Amino acid sequence: MRRFAAALALLTMLAVGGQHFGVDFTPRPAKAIEIETVVWQFAQDYPGVEGDDTLLPVGTVHIKTHDGTDWMSTYDGNSKAVTGPASLRRLIADYNAKGIEVVAWFVPKGVDVERQVAMAEAVLDTGVKALYADVEPFDGFCYWDCNYLAEQFWWRLRAERPEANLGVIYDPRSWTWQDSGTWKWLSTANAALPMCYWELYADQGIWADPSGCVSQAHADLSWLAPGRQLEYIPMLEGDTSGDKFLAAMDAARSAGSSRVSIWRRGVVRPEVWEAAWNIWEPTQAVASAWPSYWVWSPCPWDGCILKEESSPALYVLYSGAKFHIPSPDALAAMGRRPGDYWIVGAGMLQTVADVPWDGTLLQEAGSPTVYAVYAGAKFAIPSPDALYAMGLGFQQVHTVAPGGLSQIPNVPREGTQLMELGSATEWQITAGARFPLPSPEVRDALIGAGALEATPYIVPLGSLAQIPTTPHDGARVRELSSSAEWQVAAGAKFPLPDAMVRNQLVRKSALEWRLNIVPDGTLAALPTAPRDGARVQELASNAEWQIASGMKFALTDAGRREALIAAGSLSAEVTVVPPGALGAIPEGPQEGTLLQEVSGTTPFVMRCGSLYRIRDNAQLDRLVAGGLARLPIVKVSGPLSEPDITARKRCAGSGIDVCPVGRWAAANPFAPPGCKPQETQPSEQR
Repeated sequence: MRRFAAALALLTMLAVGGQHFGVDFTPRPAKAIEIETVVWQFAQDYPGVEGDDTLLPVGTVHIKTHDGTDWMSTYDGNSKAVTGPASLRRLIADYNAKGIEVVAWFVPKGVDVERQVAMAEAVLDTGVKALYADVEPFDGFCYWDCNYLAEQFWWRLRAERPEANLGVIYDPRSWTWQDSGTWKWLSTANAALPMCYWELYADQGIWADPSGCVSQAHADLSWLAPGRQLEYIPMLEGDTSGDKFLAAMDAARSAGSSRVSIWRRGVVRPEVWEAAWNIWEPTQAVASAWPSYWVWSPCPWDGCILKEESSPALYVLYSGAKFHIPSPDALAAMGRRPGDYWIVGAGMLQTVADVPWDGTLLQEAGSPTVYAVYAGAKFAIPSPDALYAMGLGFQQVHTVAPGGLSQIPNVPREGTQLMELGSATEWQITAGARFPLPSPEVRDALIGAGALEATPYIVPLGSLAQIPTTPHDGARVRELSSSAEWQVAAGAKFPLPDAMVRNQLVRKSALEWRLNIVPDGTLAALPTAPRDGARVQELASNAEWQIASGMKFALTDAGRREALIAAGSLSAEVTVVPPGALGAIPEGPQEGTLLQEVSGTTPFVMRCGSLYRIRDNAQLDRLVAGGLARLPIVKVSGPLSEPDITARKRCAGSGIDVCPVGRWAAANPFAPPGCKPQETQPSEQR
């Protein structure tokens, strides 16, 4: 969907000189950007493409509450239109129940400052996430009163509500700034929301370009709000194409935005919603072929070394991809000279792929191993015989700097079909894992479902060992003949109960939107308990848990939690799972669990519902050998202690010894049935 937008960027590069190489390019997002959408009037914005908000990729809605001194019910006949604070509170509760937050927005206009301040404060008091003012110097908006209202109304609101989260929706075109007093409004705001309506701004230069509008509006904040760190939330056009929306999203990501809003819910096209869902999915920049305009480059061939005029970094080009040369020593190891490079325009190399096209042979300088690239991944070729058997024996092997192949993944792209040389078994690659295809019928059904490519790649024997058998965290998976969907998180599977939970997990970056369809029965092997060290939280819950040895341990102390992270016993990142998903995991410690406090050195064991201090390694060894304790020792937040009453039940001096038959002491609480309790010694009574 993004190729047309990418082509525009390439042509821009060519206009300033240099070559751009053929790339099927979609940038890898650093993290998900939250999608927010605007509701102007309920009568106009519902149902839209989809009436159920839980089926849209929306984490926040912007509800228009008032216009000047009129509540929106004056203009919107829908029963949900805001009539005042009480109705707004009901709306907030309704949206919150769906996992969606509410921002209020309004149009300031007229000269009744007192009334507008009172209404704005009443809105803030309902508990909205933020309050945004729509400032436009046109009829129906603040018009000639924009500067007056900025000083008399907006600045006063900030003075009376210094902790409020305030934002400004504004026209980014510079000729509107004077009449709207844009900088005055931004001077006391927390967030800037430029209206990038490229379809509306057609034939208006950079403003008609989705990427250009978002980038220019961000750059202009250095003039409009000098020295202020405003949250940048561009308001994007919804009645547009998916390609244009994605181009604007890429620009927002480059500008550091963590959120964007879409104007407006009722006019957003289906392809834009689909594009919004898919921005959560990482993609790989893989070379396709040399483009027709390759002759524009000063050095367009394999082996050319290029550097941008604004950077000292050197890159060598092979099969449409670039490979970094990190040092003069690395350059020398490749057999190249220090001055052996060409200069190209600034920014040109940023859009050259990192992965070459299929069939490329590569070798790191100083290493004997040759790799073949297929489906966006590298595969080691174990011998010259294997190289010839794959039909690659007469192909040139390209040399890159030591470590240069680390940029190429070990796992092929989603949907790849693989076969090892000499093997009849076919494999599906999806969700970052490999799944055997049990029959031609299953293979064809997966191809028909769009989950598998029709043509298999042949890779060296043994290559599949580099591909995991468990889907990556965040994968959304279902089996071919089933309607049940699963989240894979922290190495375990969790059922997704409904679409609302699914979408909330997607919005929190805990789940990919892409649905991975796998052969029937393959999910049975996935564990139901997260991996050790996982830090897990159920959706809509504040409770956090540490996972260890198939048990969950409550994390209630922030300082001890950080100590566990520092000790390497707990992940720094929280894994979010569906509500109730942790109910099947037993709370630790369970019988026989060995524990150690993160800040201590003494091990404890859980027996008969109580903790007992282990006095020495010999005692630990006896417990483990007797099946009364299980390794490993779990490091937990604690605090851990042995209750006094437990200590008094011990035989004096017996420790954890054994009865006569099995070397147990008579009163030892670890003793199996048949050991008779011994009366407490008088000296132990209190």
